Amino acid sequence: MVLPPIPEAGVWAIYFAPLISFLVIVAALRRSPLLAGRFTIAAVGVAWVLAMWALDTSIGLGGEPADFAPHHWLSLFTLDVEFGLRLDGLSAVMIAVVTTISLIVQIYSTGYMAGDGGYARFFAFMSLFTMSMLGLVMASSLLQLFIHWELVGLTSYLLIGFWFHRPSAAAAAKKAFIVTRFGDFGFLLALVLIWVKTGTFDIAEINHLAHAGEIPVEILTSFVLGLFAGAAGKSAQFPLHFWLPDAMEGPTPVSSIVHSATMVAAGVYLLLRFFASVESAPEGVRDTIAFVGAFTAIFAASMGIVATDIKRVLAYSTISQLGYMVMAIGLGGYVAAIFHLFTHAFFKSLLFQGAGSLSHSTNTFEMPLMGGLRKSMPTTYLTFLIGSLSLAGVFPLAGFWSKDEILLDAWNHNVVLWVIGTAVAFMTALYMFRAIFITFFGEYRGGAEPEDGHGGHASHPHESPASMVVPLMLLSVGAIFFGLFNVGGMFGHFVEGALDPAIREFEFEVNPVVAASSTIAALAGIGVAAAIYYAKSPASSTVRGALGPLPPVVERLYYVNEVAEDGVVRGLLYGGIGRAAAAFDRVVVDGVVNGVGSGTRLVGSGLRRTITGQLQAYTSLYVLGVVVAIGAIFVLSGGLLDRLAP
Repeated sequence: MVLPPIPEAGVWAIYFAPLISFLVIVAALRRSPLLAGRFTIAAVGVAWVLAMWALDTSIGLGGEPADFAPHHWLSLFTLDVEFGLRLDGLSAVMIAVVTTISLIVQIYSTGYMAGDGGYARFFAFMSLFTMSMLGLVMASSLLQLFIHWELVGLTSYLLIGFWFHRPSAAAAAKKAFIVTRFGDFGFLLALVLIWVKTGTFDIAEINHLAHAGEIPVEILTSFVLGLFAGAAGKSAQFPLHFWLPDAMEGPTPVSSIVHSATMVAAGVYLLLRFFASVESAPEGVRDTIAFVGAFTAIFAASMGIVATDIKRVLAYSTISQLGYMVMAIGLGGYVAAIFHLFTHAFFKSLLFQGAGSLSHSTNTFEMPLMGGLRKSMPTTYLTFLIGSLSLAGVFPLAGFWSKDEILLDAWNHNVVLWVIGTAVAFMTALYMFRAIFITFFGEYRGGAEPEDGHGGHASHPHESPASMVVPLMLLSVGAIFFGLFNVGGMFGHFVEGALDPAIREFEFEVNPVVAASSTIAALAGIGVAAAIYYAKSPASSTVRGALGPLPPVVERLYYVNEVAEDGVVRGLLYGGIGRAAAAFDRVVVDGVVNGVGSGTRLVGSGLRRTITGQLQAYTSLYVLGVVVAIGAIFVLSGGLLDRLAP
C-alpha cells in the first residue's frame, strides 16, 4: 500500500462524482455542449483518481473487506433497510475497471460525437450510467445492488435509443429493456425470497448463511437460479441473448463501455459477488450455469463468423466471452471468471472503439464496404490487430492468460466443457481475423455516404483525430500487458480476499496441454481466416456451398428472433394473452367502473326527485325516519330477533 487508507467518504465520492456531473449538465450545461463534455471528463477523472486510491487500500488489505459500517436508511414494520459500501478485492477491481474504461470512453466521445445535436445529453446519460454501475459494484446490500441494477438497465435503454429519431434505435432500446426484464423478474423473486427466509439483505451475511448450510437447500436452489436468471438477462446468456446485437444501434462509445466492458459484465459480477451461495448450491445448479455458459459461448461464436456488420461481430464476440465467464463460475473458477472479465474489458473496449474509428472514416459498419484501410488508418489497424490477437488468446497478450485460466478449470472439472471452450477459441480467432482481412486488406470499396450530416468522408478514408486515436493506444497497453498481473497468482490471491477463507483455493498453474491446445486452436483459426479471406483459397463462396443448409440458418440467427418476436411477443403476448387481457379489461374492469358510475348516476337521479322544496314533505320524511330508527332500536335491543330465529 503506497497511500494511507482511503476514508469511507472518499469511496462515496467515487459514486457521487459522476452523479454531480449528471445533475450539473441537466441543470446548467444543456446549452453548453463543449463544457458538458469537459465537465464529465473532469468528474470521471476525479472518480478514477479516487478509485486508484481505493484499489491501493484494498491491495494493502490483501483484498479483505474494508471496515465500513452500513448506514440505516428506513424501517418499515419488520423491514430494516441499510445501505453501505463494500470495498474488497472483487469490488476494487470492478471500480477500477468501470472508472478507467469510462474515463477513456469520455475522452474518445469528444471526437466521435463532435457535431451531434445531442452532445450534452449524451454526456449526461453517460454520467448517470457510470454512477449507476459504480453503485452496483460497491453495494453491500442486495436491495441497494438491485436498485442500481435497474438504474443500469434504464440508462442502457436511454443510451441504446440515443438517436431516437431512428426507428431501428428506438426498437432496439425497447427490445433490450423488455428482454432483460424477464431476467430481472427472476432476480426480484430471488431478492424477495431470501429476505423472507433470512430477514436480511446484507450480501456478506447471506453468503455466510449459505456457506454454513443455514439456508434450506430448496430455498438456496431457488435463490441462486433467480440470481442466474438476472445474470442471464443482463449478460446476454441464452435464451436472453438476442437483445445485445440490436443494441449496437446506439453510438459506438456506448457499445465500448456499456455493451462490452461494464453493463453486460454486471450479470457475471452478480454471480461472483454471491459465489459462496453458488458454490453451496446443489451440483445440478452449478452444472446448469456451466453448460448454459458453454452453449452460449459456442452458439454466439458461430453467429459472429457470418455477420457482416463489424459491431455485430463484436457483439456476438461479447456474448461468447461472457459465456466463457459464466461457464467458469459454474465450474468453480472464481478467479478465472473475474480475471477474464478484467482483461476482456480492455481489449473488447479497444475493439469497439476501433470499429467506431473505422465508421468515422467510412461512414459505415458494413465490412464489405470497407477494405484496404491498413494504409490510410495505420494506428487504427495496429491497435485493432492487438485487440484481436488478445481476444483470440495469442501468447503473450492479456487474453491468453485469462482465457487459459478458464480452460484450465474446464480441463480439471469437465473435459466436455474444455473441448467446447477450445473450439470457441478456434472460432474466436476465425471471426476476428475474418473481420481484419475483409476490413483492412484488399482494395477500398467506397464506404458509404454520411448519414444525417454526421461522419467523415467516405470517398477519402483517413485516420481518426487524436481524441479517438489516443484512447486506442491507451487501451492497447491493457490488451498487451494486463494479463501479466496474474503470473505467479498475484491477481488471483488478491481477488480471493473477498471470499470466506474456507473457499479460497486458487493456485497459479500453467498446464502445457491446455496452453498448447488453445494456442494451436487460435493459430488455426487465424490460418483458416487467412486462407479463405486473404488468399481466397478456397473462396468463401466455395466454403459456404460445402456447408449446405447451415450458413443460411446461422445467418438467420437460428431463427431465435422469429421465435421470440413473432412467436412469443406477437403470437402469445399480443395474441392469446393480449386478447384475454383486453377482454378482461373491457368486460370486467370497464364493467365495474362503468357500473359504479351508472349506479351512482341512478341513485343521484332518484335522490334528486326527493328534493321537492315542500316543507310538508321534508317533515313527513323526518317523522318517518324517526319511526324507523325507534323501531330498529326496539328490534335490536328487545331480543326480538333471538325469539324469531333462536
